[in-house]
Amino acid sequence: MNRTARRFVLLALGLTLGLAGGVALLNLIIDPFNRYGLNRLGVYISAERECKSTYVQRFPHDALLVGNSRETRIPPAQLEGYQFFNGAFSGATPEEIYFFVQHFARAQRLVVLAVDVGEQDPTERHGDIFAPKGLTSALDNLLNLQTTEYSIRTISESLSKHPQPIGLDGRLPVGNSMQDADRDDPEQEAYRIKAMQQMWDGYHCPPLAQMSFFVKISECLRQRGIPCVVVIPPTQEAVAQSAQSGPAAEEVAAWKRQLGTIFPHVLDLSFSSYDAATNFYRADPMHFRPDVGVRFMNADVLPFATQALREIPPPATAP
Repeated sequence: MNRTARRFVLLALGLTLGLAGGVALLNLIIDPFNRYGLNRLGVYISAERECKSTYVQRFPHDALLVGNSRETRIPPAQLEGYQFFNGAFSGATPEEIYFFVQHFARAQRLVVLAVDVGEQDPTERHGDIFAPKGLTSALDNLLNLQTTEYSIRTISESLSKHPQPIGLDGRLPVGNSMQDADRDDPEQEAYRIKAMQQMWDGYHCPPLAQMSFFVKISECLRQRGIPCVVVIPPTQEAVAQSAQSGPAAEEVAAWKRQLGTIFPHVLDLSFSSYDAATNFYRADPMHFRPDVGVRFMNADVLPFATQALREIPPPATAP
């Protein structure tokens, strides 16, 4: 290779490495997922899992609320008697909740686990998504074009003074999507309710082996001496009627009994006065309103937890 060609190759290589290094440095400093705990502008993308696994280690709290999207908008600051971190995230499965608890439930006074009626292990497993990432995974993230796009978006959103989608306490604010879900749309509401009612057609209580991650959550918290209270959240009244009628009724009752063998303290609000349709979004009857979550947490769940704690013997001290 002659000198001119060598210079060209070295120049091209230098430019490539410089560009790649610049992209990696930008993504590391902006850290749009808050994956490395360096983000200082705010998380403006859909990154609940990455973001909350960082925030939970920073935000001072003595209690954890874990569950799925139905609990994500419950504001921890309005819950009484504890300083909660909202560790619920959209689409959460029992597998993901288990690994979140395994990594981040360490010395809390209380864990409140919300479990939807009939919930069981996911059919598709993804493993421990909260495990520390290796070098290959980090490089893939830092050199990823989508990450770069998210970094630029983060800068833009921050400069525009837009509110962060995820608070430091883990709560998701009531944004435009939930406001849209509260629009008066009888056709959409009827469609959603019918789809939810059909989930109970042919429902059968899963065997205990298919509730294995609940067993793991219970055992993990028991070993660490962290009290756990399970709440089965309210179900929209029309959907609740379907789950309480026909063949599904006994299967649902069997599921509840089985959940009670896994966790000693279960508060069932699934078929209760909180089921009123007005407590749910009109075009999204799966999700109850945040103020309803605050109400049943303060009026029912936390007093239930206080009573349960009186019944739990203190940890044995070493001789």
